[in-house]
Amino acid sequence: MTISILYVDDDTDYHIIVSKFFEREADLSATFCSTAHAALDLLEHESFDVIVSDYMMPVMDGISLLKEVRKRHGRLPFILFTGRGREEVVIQAINNGADYYLQKGGDFVSQFTDLIHKIRSLYEKNAIENLARENERRFRKTLDRIHMVAFHLDENGTVQYCNDYLLSLTGWTRDEFLHKDFFEVAVPPELREKKKRLYKEAVSKESISQHEEMKILLRSGEIRDLDIINTDLRDEKGRFLGYMCIGEDVTEKKRVRNEALSWKRRYEKLTAKTGQIAYEYDIDNDILLLDESASHVIGYTPDELKNGKELWLNIIHPDDYENVFDTFLWAVTESEEFDLSYRIRHKNGSYIWIQIRGFFDPAPDSRSKIIGIITDITREKEAEIALLKSEEKFKLYLEKSPHLVFILDRDGFISYTNPAGEQLTGYTSAEITQMNIFDFILPEDLAETQVTFHNLLERGYAHKKLTLVGKNQKCMCVDADAILLEGGEILGFCQDITENVVNEKKIAEISRKLQLLQSITRHDVMNVVTSIRGYMYLLNDFEEPAEKERISTTIVGLLKRIENLIHFSREYEQIGVHSPTWQNIADLIEHIHASGIQVRCMIPKDLALYADPMLDHVFANLYHNSINHGGDVTEISCFMETDEQGIRIIWEDNGVGIPSEEKDRIFILGYGKNSGFGLYFISEVLAMTGITITETGEYGKGARFEISVPRAMYRFESEQ
Repeated sequence: MTISILYVDDDTDYHIIVSKFFEREADLSATFCSTAHAALDLLEHESFDVIVSDYMMPVMDGISLLKEVRKRHGRLPFILFTGRGREEVVIQAINNGADYYLQKGGDFVSQFTDLIHKIRSLYEKNAIENLARENERRFRKTLDRIHMVAFHLDENGTVQYCNDYLLSLTGWTRDEFLHKDFFEVAVPPELREKKKRLYKEAVSKESISQHEEMKILLRSGEIRDLDIINTDLRDEKGRFLGYMCIGEDVTEKKRVRNEALSWKRRYEKLTAKTGQIAYEYDIDNDILLLDESASHVIGYTPDELKNGKELWLNIIHPDDYENVFDTFLWAVTESEEFDLSYRIRHKNGSYIWIQIRGFFDPAPDSRSKIIGIITDITREKEAEIALLKSEEKFKLYLEKSPHLVFILDRDGFISYTNPAGEQLTGYTSAEITQMNIFDFILPEDLAETQVTFHNLLERGYAHKKLTLVGKNQKCMCVDADAILLEGGEILGFCQDITENVVNEKKIAEISRKLQLLQSITRHDVMNVVTSIRGYMYLLNDFEEPAEKERISTTIVGLLKRIENLIHFSREYEQIGVHSPTWQNIADLIEHIHASGIQVRCMIPKDLALYADPMLDHVFANLYHNSINHGGDVTEISCFMETDEQGIRIIWEDNGVGIPSEEKDRIFILGYGKNSGFGLYFISEVLAMTGITITETGEYGKGARFEISVPRAMYRFESEQ
């Protein structure tokens, strides 16, 4: 039996140390990778029993690798083996499914003995678990195929298993249902305590009713009926483990049965709750006939209002009396239908709103009779009145709101904005209502915003963070919400979050710098120290003087790496400390400390960039990059070109240049022949004011660095 190990660590010196220990174990076979991406590529083509990974690596760290392994390869055993011992790293490793966490450093023999022991334990544990999972999979596959609910409760009533049919019936997800208290999740609240007590008694006696009808609570709040068969579960020694419950949903069967028994009762209640009264009024004999629902709607029995018009007029609200009387008189005189809403006094003394519609009896000999419907519309009228008051309050809120409020049509044209809109955009209300909402969107954000607007028209709601352009090209960040109103108009709200966005960017930049400095001082330095200790430990294993000399030279190189790390940290922490300033580029290049080769500067003498005060380091680093890494460089030049976005400052030399496959990586922290900090440092200094740098030279013909400067970040001093 050979255990195959994939060891991932960006420190190739450490590969030698690890391989020396693994070679002593006959049952271990190790494959080494320097990056997480290389490890993931290797896992697509080869299988391994255990992964051992460092934490801090360029581009993708050990935690990110762990997440990808869990996503792509399930429960493949994973050990995080790193020099970074912070508590949050341990928590992240455990939360994301690492099997073990080991810290580098200390006694090498005991450290690697512990690592090898954990590798073997994980291998054996994984083999046993794979066999158990296969047996369980076959059993559950059978239960998942049946069109019945199936679930397993342990002795505490906790759900240990549930099939897909039960989840589809109840609407719960597996995470919401599995390993939860069945009675708390799935039993209606009014039955919960009783069912818990009965289940507890059944568990204590290890005996439960084999057949029962139970109620189950769905995720939506609906309650359904199940017909269940219960079977007790025991392990191989006969110990009680809980109950397996299998059954069918009988809700519809019960519903049909109950519906057949109660349809008449529901019908009777319906007629009493409609809030309508059928009436007939005999004009000639002044007799008013009402149906039996009158007492439920207006409080009076049909007999109490039978004797005609005077009794009815007495219960009309005084403010409505004249209108009702005139309308009724007109309808009788003209034999016209009528539809009227007004208030009457209920028998309990309160006033209610009714709608009364009247139709003359169409029979030739019955023109003196009116038939119709009286409907209680109190709720509708109260809601209408409340709505009017609410609209008045809402309008006042819009006018006083500190946030921009606007109303659009479906094409985006603005029909209303509140005073806050004028303050935020700089336009007057009259100007805004002549504009389209897309007139305020940055050109580069226009396509994405149009997609959001289209989704708003389809879904009825949208939320998006936007950058709006106001008068005089003033930009502001807003948090925007919009809803589609019933009439087709769009109501939107925008909260100005410009200051928040600026502060968030500042905080994020400070946090990023702190994390990087911590990485250098804690992780990178510790890794180099660990490698030095490893080489010192192995120094006695080499008898050849040449080998010992090679190891000593390597140790000196590692010490130089520590010196470079400290030097970079000292300079890097100064980026962004002071506010940007306008700096003359020709002056900066002229004051570069040249070592033999002068820079041919063709930059306009009055060109200035708005940049971090450490801008002089940018050109100094570019110069030393040409001298130290360009090979036989004899010419260095710097000149300016223009484009649609602004200007480009070009730095060229006639050295060997940079291979195409390395162009996208040379600005990554730590990438390079020596410390790998110079070009990364350059990009960080420039990025403080939105300036970017790329390498576009042709390999074999020299390096060409292009510094792209936006319009707002440069000026010609002679024009000021």
